[in-house]
Amino acid sequence: MSLGLFLGLGLAVYATGVMPGDVLLRQLLLESDADIVRKLARWANYGGRIHFLLPGAIVLFLLSSVARRYWRVWGAVLIGSSLIQHAVKFLVGRSRPSGSSLGFPSGHTTAAATFAVVLIYIASRERLSRAQRWAIDVLAICLMLAVGWARIMRHAHWPSDVLGGFLLGICCAAAAAWWVSSRPEAAPERRSVGEPDEQGLGIATTSRS
Repeated sequence: MSLGLFLGLGLAVYATGVMPGDVLLRQLLLESDADIVRKLARWANYGGRIHFLLPGAIVLFLLSSVARRYWRVWGAVLIGSSLIQHAVKFLVGRSRPSGSSLGFPSGHTTAAATFAVVLIYIASRERLSRAQRWAIDVLAICLMLAVGWARIMRHAHWPSDVLGGFLLGICCAAAAAWWVSSRPEAAPERRSVGEPDEQGLGIATTSRS
């Protein structure tokens, strides 16, 4: 689904340049140009930079056994998503709102979305409470959205650049999560016959003639 939406959006941007809703949505967001908003956007912008994402990935690897077990996959997808977005920028060739550098999709947003979805997936595989998973999910989604908002507020991207970054990051992270989930060793462990269950009770078996 995300891949199809990303490809469709990319083709539309390639064909039309600035999308019909880009200018209006950008103007609506930029109306809130108070000093505090600019400061928040500057700080939120760091969420899509390597200065934040690299330490965040290291902390994730240190804390999570799931992340450590497949660290090559997660490292590859974080790097690979960046390479893909650079290639797509060259293919689409649309300029940013300010300047002549290429903008679709947003690199900061792609990186933040990739990291956020990887974090959500890893949290879903860890032994965490429902409240802990919800907290991590909300934090990851807020990070992704804040970076996208900041890129528009800092005059760096059109809204469709940000949307493209979201979709590309989700696609890359989802592909990595699918690959990890398909590994036999990633499947949930099954209790053998006669092994105590969570209440310490043996699992009885019956034979049928």
